[in-house]
Amino acid sequence: MDRICHITNIHDWNDTRIFYKECCSLADAGYQVSLVAPDAEEGIHNGVSVLSVARKSKSRIYRASFLAWAVMRKALTTKAKIIHFHDPELIWIGFILRLFYRKTIIFDVHENLTAQIQDKQWLKFKRLIAWLYGRMERFASRYFHIVIAEESYRYLFEKQAKSLTPVFNFPEVEKLQQFSQDTRSDQNGILYVGVVSEIRGIMQIIQALGILKRKNIPFTFHCVGPIEDGIISKLKALDEYNDVKENIIFYGRKPLFEAYQLAGQSKMALSLLHPTPNYIRSYSTKIFEYMAIGLPFVVSDFPLYSFVTERKIGACVNPFDTHGIAKVFEYLLSDDPEIARQIDRARHAVKNDFSWESQREKLLGLYASITK
Repeated sequence: MDRICHITNIHDWNDTRIFYKECCSLADAGYQVSLVAPDAEEGIHNGVSVLSVARKSKSRIYRASFLAWAVMRKALTTKAKIIHFHDPELIWIGFILRLFYRKTIIFDVHENLTAQIQDKQWLKFKRLIAWLYGRMERFASRYFHIVIAEESYRYLFEKQAKSLTPVFNFPEVEKLQQFSQDTRSDQNGILYVGVVSEIRGIMQIIQALGILKRKNIPFTFHCVGPIEDGIISKLKALDEYNDVKENIIFYGRKPLFEAYQLAGQSKMALSLLHPTPNYIRSYSTKIFEYMAIGLPFVVSDFPLYSFVTERKIGACVNPFDTHGIAKVFEYLLSDDPEIARQIDRARHAVKNDFSWESQREKLLGLYASITK
């Protein structure tokens, strides 16, 4: 089998999509797989050779230049024929590897960055920057095989990409079975997994929890994920935060399979994203993981999630309606018999329609077409 090297200058080496889903799936299929990532735990993990480069600064300029270059140099030591990169900052590295080293390049597009740039309120000339980045991305796609994690941005690449393969970020249902709950927890835990930030709804979540507190409804909010700079000071400015802070546990970032050990202490889970251009077009992959482990969930009421209410597998709510959010929380913490039926429908749906197992075959098909 051919040698493959996945590279990233941003993500942790054990990122769920990069390592657990893609690299491990390729290694299981017999490929010689390496992964280069900053500050990684070097060694052989699940059949994947993990290599590290030192991250000496958190500066974006450093990350996109010196760190990106170090990642490329380390990748060349693997003598891989195929280089699969995961970060927009590595596009220029992809060109170097393609033009000067004759490598086959795969660009794994995790998010619609053009839309994300327009979401950044602090950024000057964001429309111009988004347009320029979009032009660069589309030009690069002529020389790279493109993998997309969401159907919503197919249109950005389909007319000019060397090849285009949708590999959606659905959960590995089989591996999540170990966290599946046969019966609902007797603890009123509320689970959140993801970046803790304003646009991911943390302010409204805390305000809704404050409403539960005033109604004397017991709960523990298990909040797992990296915390955006400055967000704790903003939370402390909320009156509700002082009321509920004793009911909140901030765990920081945890590997996926550690985060979901908290499912046994939780009765529900949530993903309440704000309606930014990127989020209204792209699935929150966490809801599919919640479905797989049997946690009833609440998600923002975007048209994208109409299937949630149509299939009766979860709850949708306006992410700015704190009273509406609190009402859904109160219901999902209850023992209404309909919730158990909702959980069963969700498990069936994720197994049949939203699992990584179906996406793995598309990834392997792309590699088979490249290496034949």
